[in-house]
Amino acid sequence: MSRALGRGGGTTLPGHVADRIDPGLIAGLARALPNGCVLVTGTNGKTTTTRIMAGAARAAGLEVITNPEGSNRLGVLEVPDSAIGIFEVDEGALPGAIETLSPRLVVITNLFRDQLDRYFEVDFIAHLWQRALSALGPSATVVLNADDPQVAYLGEGIAARVMYFGLEDRQWARAVLEHAADSRRCPHCSHDLVYEMSFYAHLGHYACKECGWRRPDPRFAAWKVQLQGIEGSESQTSTPAGDRTLRLPLPGLYNACNALAAAAASSCLGVDPDLVQVAAQGTVCAFGRFERISVEGKNAVLLLVKNPTGFNESLRLVLAADGLRYLLLGLNSNSPDGRDVSWIWDVEFEACAGRVEYLAVSGQRANDLALRLKYAGVADSRGGPDASALSSPEAEDIVRAFFAAIEQMPERETLYVLASYTALWTLRRELVQRGYLAPFFQQVEGATR
Repeated sequence: MSRALGRGGGTTLPGHVADRIDPGLIAGLARALPNGCVLVTGTNGKTTTTRIMAGAARAAGLEVITNPEGSNRLGVLEVPDSAIGIFEVDEGALPGAIETLSPRLVVITNLFRDQLDRYFEVDFIAHLWQRALSALGPSATVVLNADDPQVAYLGEGIAARVMYFGLEDRQWARAVLEHAADSRRCPHCSHDLVYEMSFYAHLGHYACKECGWRRPDPRFAAWKVQLQGIEGSESQTSTPAGDRTLRLPLPGLYNACNALAAAAASSCLGVDPDLVQVAAQGTVCAFGRFERISVEGKNAVLLLVKNPTGFNESLRLVLAADGLRYLLLGLNSNSPDGRDVSWIWDVEFEACAGRVEYLAVSGQRANDLALRLKYAGVADSRGGPDASALSSPEAEDIVRAFFAAIEQMPERETLYVLASYTALWTLRRELVQRGYLAPFFQQVEGATR
């Protein structure tokens, strides 16, 4: 009904209805799974990590129940005669999901500041996770990112078995933390951490000189990470089963980390590492995760941005190659986006100065974006947004802004759209209606059959 009415993919509402009818349904279905449940959470990377894990489990002959659309609130999925459940879980929903599903494996990718009006600061979420993980018994396994101090510390003092993954490739390291770093203090004694190197945000190699707590040594490590622009990445990984090459068609260092997380977690399930490679190489991009489309003979790429770290990494990826860029930025402040948009002041828009041929802002908070770009020195550079046009209704309409940009763009160029959730959803829905894209649930269903 949801799909027929054009209100969405029907990936969440049926679960709410079923839960109202039978509040104990989810726990009962979970208990019926022969191989139990796996939960994947984190601020960024949940969807990609879940998809790779689900693909690897299928390649290993397991029948997988999952939520590949990225619907990650607590709900109900149809349960066939399947072997294992692999679910992406919203950060705030993890405690309830652990209590209800009693997972055999929990994977945590990272913890960044995201939607302050909903999640508050990262310490609040870390505390929720710590309490939830403490309820797991010794038969459960927790897979944690060793490069994220808040996440790595979650492995201290819990009964569950703990496995770590992390980057060891110094070629992508920076000497200092970037401004958007959220976890600068030791989670054990609250003194400043000293970083030997950082990769992005607060992820890196760190230690506390006061209490001696340091980054755990990962059992699963990526050594030689070759980033191949928008085509993806290739990593040499060390695992308990030996070294492997991990190729992924999704771009960016952060996606290489997601693939490593999936490899570590899949190994804990007993899946052959070679099957993880097969799954990683066949991974289809999720909603707004570098979706490529052709519109009127011109190219566009859709990127979902929802916090400073994700925005910074997307900009870094878009601006990596030589040449000037065509950019469309969209920012809304609806409930799914987060009402508080102050986080845009921690995005490194300064990197765009002198690098854009065309730049437009759109969405409910287009004026906020324009002001931030002005202070970043971008509004006064080539291609900066015209402040006089921002008060018009057209500035809020991302669909109009998109097709205006496409019309002005030369054929061989690419328009990069970096937008918050509801802004991107509005644009994508219009592109589906005009036949440029398939509905997201059709893309996912086709990829997972």
